[in-house]
Amino acid sequence: MAILVRKFQIDGIPLSIYETEDLKDKPVIFSFHGFMGYKDGDYFKREDYLARLGYIVVGIDTILHGERRIDVYEKKPASEKMKDINQMIIQSAEDAVQLYEKYIKYMPRVIENEVYAIGVSMGGAISTYLSTIYPLKKAVSIVGSPSMVEFYKFKKEKYQWIEDEYYLANLAYLSDFCPVEHQDKIQCPLFLTGGLQDETIPYRFPLMLKDHPLATVKLYDTPHMPNQQQFDDAYEFLLKKD
Repeated sequence: MAILVRKFQIDGIPLSIYETEDLKDKPVIFSFHGFMGYKDGDYFKREDYLARLGYIVVGIDTILHGERRIDVYEKKPASEKMKDINQMIIQSAEDAVQLYEKYIKYMPRVIENEVYAIGVSMGGAISTYLSTIYPLKKAVSIVGSPSMVEFYKFKKEKYQWIEDEYYLANLAYLSDFCPVEHQDKIQCPLFLTGGLQDETIPYRFPLMLKDHPLATVKLYDTPHMPNQQQFDDAYEFLLKKD
């Protein structure tokens, strides 16, 4: 079945909407991209696949990514860009809530209040955080970190950031939002994957939620680049009736 793709901006936020060309009502699933990615450029054509599974798929450009890029940020080295990743995660989840509550739930063929989320790497972290601030049905994180605080500490060691006032203020700020530190706020079943060879987001990060009653964590013998099996397992998780 053909897929209709619409691309536009709402409230200054670029988004793409994918759905099959039929008249059926469908749930919405937000699809979040990874760090330095963009809303239409992620792995294994998952937006098309999710649309064929029966979702209205909404992709958003995270702030400072895709159509929201700005030159001053683009010129920064990767180690400096990474300092703002958790703020991007928080803002993107809030963008999704704003877009859904103000506009998307009123669009044709949308089943109201049936909202899902999936994302890769940074996008997986957005999906997990979104589950703590909005009543999703299910959320998927592919090779993402559910911890903002410990991930920030990990990147400090990797990039040898100075433990200055900016770093310490960021760390304190993130403590108020971190899904691992506020596990009681998770509102839906989660599926989290990790790669046994992953050096970008080591698998110890998704394992931080292994004991949460709503979380399922599965590890794969891969580096940070996800494989098709992770997506197949994620799709099975999304479609499974509870």
